[in-house]
Amino acid sequence: MSDKSSPQYLNLKGDLWYECLESSYGFLRASWLNGWLGMPKVLYECLKFLNLQESNLSEAGLCMLGAANKLASEIENQSQSNTKFAEPKYHNRLHFADALTSMSIQLAILVELKKEVNQDWMLCALLTCLAHDFAHPGNINSVESEIEKQSVQLLKPILSSHDVPHEWQAVIETAIIRSDFSIVQHNHANVAGQSFEWDLKWLCVLLNEADVMASASSTYGPELGEALANEWRLIDFSPHATVSTAEGRKEFLKQLTFSSPASLVLGISERISDEIQSNLNH
Repeated sequence: MSDKSSPQYLNLKGDLWYECLESSYGFLRASWLNGWLGMPKVLYECLKFLNLQESNLSEAGLCMLGAANKLASEIENQSQSNTKFAEPKYHNRLHFADALTSMSIQLAILVELKKEVNQDWMLCALLTCLAHDFAHPGNINSVESEIEKQSVQLLKPILSSHDVPHEWQAVIETAIIRSDFSIVQHNHANVAGQSFEWDLKWLCVLLNEADVMASASSTYGPELGEALANEWRLIDFSPHATVSTAEGRKEFLKQLTFSSPASLVLGISERISDEIQSNLNH
């Protein structure tokens, strides 16, 4: 992987993938508190990390890249506008950046494992990850995939205006709709016992994992639990009282599933088990 503009962000040393992930989360938080990079810059660094250079992309890849760049700018502009939109406490740009960073590291690991670069699927994964909570209102779903479907509807004009091929639009939209937390176990079941392939079923799993990977971190997860509690408190969703407690975190961790080859390299499941066991011992 290429050199980074920051020694703390997406700076892989040897095969220390998890250390790269954690230092990247830390860098994003420092930036969030003082001198936020902005989503366009975060996306740029992720593309650079994955060597997704414009000159080497297919026509479809260029279309998805254009849509991703536009979306990153839209997310950043939306958060700074004077409209009725108020950035949620948890589903904000830091979450977008966490998820995109997690996805980028997953993709880099999969390239190493599979010895195969599929730029179209990698760009599709980055675009899908960036879009999965687009314009999230800070509410919860009253029916399955309600908020995800709203994100898809807002995304459609961007995909169309950048001529993203219909077959890729269908993949992106399906994966976003299937990112509802209630569908996660079904997504993992769909790939159980199967080798990784660049396809929709595995994209759904990678997106599910990237979505909660920072929250699974024993270093950064507890503060994200606090952010989620604050978000839910504003809508008087009763779990706000327990989600950030020690017991609430333990129950959250027990619900998580990580089954991709990339998550195995990162040792996410073992780290979750260690944290649960550590909490039980205190």
